[in-house]
Amino acid sequence: MLSTLARAATRRPLTVIGLWAAFLLLGFGLGTGVFADLSDDVPDVPGTESDLADDHLSGIDPTGESVTAVVAGEAVSDAALRAQVERTVAEVRRIAGVADVPDPYTTPGLTARDGQALVIPVTFEGGLSDEAEEEATDRAVETIKRIDAPDVHVSGGELLGRQLGERAQQDVEKAELISLPVVLALLLVVFGGLRAAALPLVVAVSGIAGAFLGLFVFSQVTDISVYAIQVTTMLGLGLAVDYALLTLVRFREERRYTDDVVEAVHRTVASAGRTVLFSGLTVAVSLTGLLVFPSVFLRSIGLAVAAVVVVDMLAAVTLLPALLTRFGGRIRPSKARSEHEEGRVFARLARFAQRRRTAVLVTVVPVLLLLALPVTGLRIAIGDARQLPAATEARQLYDTVDAHFPKGTGVSPVVVVLGPGTTPATADRIRALVAHAESRDLPGGTTVVELMPPGSVDGGAATGLVERVREIRGDEPVQVTGVAARLVDFRAMLAERAPWAALTVLAGIFVLLFAFTGSVLLPLRTVATTLLSLGAALGVVVWVFQDGHGAGLLGGEGLGALSLTVPPLVVSIAFGLAMDYEIFILARMRESLSADRRRTLAGRASRRPVHAIARHRDTLDGGPAVRADSSAGEEPREPSGQAAGVPAGRREAGRGVPTGSTVRRHTGDEREAVVTGLRRSGRVVTCAALLLAVVFGAFMTGGFSPILQIGLGLTLAVLIDATVVRMLLVPATMALLGRRAWWAPKPLRRAHERFGLREAAPEPRLPTSV
Repeated sequence: MLSTLARAATRRPLTVIGLWAAFLLLGFGLGTGVFADLSDDVPDVPGTESDLADDHLSGIDPTGESVTAVVAGEAVSDAALRAQVERTVAEVRRIAGVADVPDPYTTPGLTARDGQALVIPVTFEGGLSDEAEEEATDRAVETIKRIDAPDVHVSGGELLGRQLGERAQQDVEKAELISLPVVLALLLVVFGGLRAAALPLVVAVSGIAGAFLGLFVFSQVTDISVYAIQVTTMLGLGLAVDYALLTLVRFREERRYTDDVVEAVHRTVASAGRTVLFSGLTVAVSLTGLLVFPSVFLRSIGLAVAAVVVVDMLAAVTLLPALLTRFGGRIRPSKARSEHEEGRVFARLARFAQRRRTAVLVTVVPVLLLLALPVTGLRIAIGDARQLPAATEARQLYDTVDAHFPKGTGVSPVVVVLGPGTTPATADRIRALVAHAESRDLPGGTTVVELMPPGSVDGGAATGLVERVREIRGDEPVQVTGVAARLVDFRAMLAERAPWAALTVLAGIFVLLFAFTGSVLLPLRTVATTLLSLGAALGVVVWVFQDGHGAGLLGGEGLGALSLTVPPLVVSIAFGLAMDYEIFILARMRESLSADRRRTLAGRASRRPVHAIARHRDTLDGGPAVRADSSAGEEPREPSGQAAGVPAGRREAGRGVPTGSTVRRHTGDEREAVVTGLRRSGRVVTCAALLLAVVFGAFMTGGFSPILQIGLGLTLAVLIDATVVRMLLVPATMALLGRRAWWAPKPLRRAHERFGLREAAPEPRLPTSV
């Protein structure tokens, strides 16, 4: 497949570039339409009690959405200001589609006790079309904004989604303006030339276009959260740079061996392209765990991010080869270095970790576990306007109300729907749960009771109230909805589906890594070390944003809980990124093992008859998959007097030549292969992690608390994984496992031999300067 893609890209490079240009126009033209239809409501879970009750109320409640205005900054008793407010209230009431606007001067609770602020709630009619509701909202906001006062803020309802969408678009543009120049500067340092440094940015722009287009498509069938825009775009940008970096580094290496650009591109795609393919698949598989959750938000963002990963992967193996075919001739080859000069720092780290494997493990593992300790106290919540940047209209409204009104003002109530047949005794017991409850009758014999909980909208008192109502109702037709009820249902959904999501991801990752390595122990080792870095990163996020240690330095504040979408998103995405770097390193390890074996067989072949060499040529070109030659559970042993890699008892008579079905794919020097793998991939992995950290950091400048939490979690996970885990734990654990790291039971070895995905790279050549 990769060979076919490479040939298409090199034969028709202008056609490939033209197709991708059309895709970019589509993504930045049609795709950016998603910013006009974003939602801030993410905790809804279809089929849950809170969702069903909300749908039921939407069908019978004559009132619709509402917006809230706050006027502050001067004494609201001032005659001129009062006249303006009363005139404005009268005008808003006459707007088509407006159901109710209470007088803030005569309605209890709408004027602050300090006399410096008042609230104007505007409720719209139910059943309005989207166009009618939008027009009524715009006219109401325009009318209220004409009030001459120091502070006039309006938000809520449908208006909030639009305000956040506009802010999200500004934040994405700001992040791109910050990250792209910094990424370009870093790539200039890496490659030493503008042409090579600019190509990853071209691929990155393709990733952004793919993010916009994917989200726009999903927005036609489901709600898209404002936070999905930033998460998807940052990953689209970051992964595109990662894959392009890996490919370009390999292309510059291949240019040392040939002056033929097309041949260098083919060899690059056959090696680095295969790594990109598996890396993209592992990231996509890691996100399939989000599809197990019935949450619309989690499913949509999982599908959107997976789509973006596929776009980045395709761009790296089609667009980039086409660009290299047209412009790669002027890209300088990488400098030829001796084995001792190349990646000396990473080689020394690997050898140190191998020699001191026990010391490394007993030092690094406890430190990571200590960092992960705060996860044991993890709490999730929907949150309030404090999650929003200070400059947003909704946050300014919240801060103004909080400054002038009693605590708890504006907290969403726990909504209890009493269906026909509910006994008066049950209704009275429910009302008695709180000091303040309001009731209203709806058509069909339904009664709605709104219970005002103490504390925050999703605090322990509010969620406890939901659970208490559900205990009291017994078998009667009573349903609970509202913000607190949705949080309770979301938590229950996570607890129920999380084990299945983990099982789905781990099974998929195991299959892919087994297909890549032919080992059953390497996937297990990879998952174990990756979970350590994930736990450490998430623990720091909890310590910062939940407990409030240093959150202000990042532009946030301690909120007592994480946003409810942060843990599943950080875990799934960071797990995929960690697998990304694992594939980078394993690919070089396997290549080293295969190269060592090529040299061994080539030296032996010079002493064999020509027909024997031809007969077993397939072993020279075999993929780097590792096949254990021993029985299940036994460590392979090299037969005395034979070249490394020849299994005992399976040699051609008189020659000692291994049969193609049982030959080992390596020489037995696994320790040196680990060193070589890190020597050759360490620079790429470190640069890729640094570039991703830059991208994530740029998106954190927007100030949305969930994005700050996700950005910090992903940044820490990537940096910890690319440094501590990959540079220390990987060589230490590989040394501890030894040759057993590449072990697999015989049935699985045969399955890998038959179905394992591999595409052998061409034989290496001497540098053109030799």
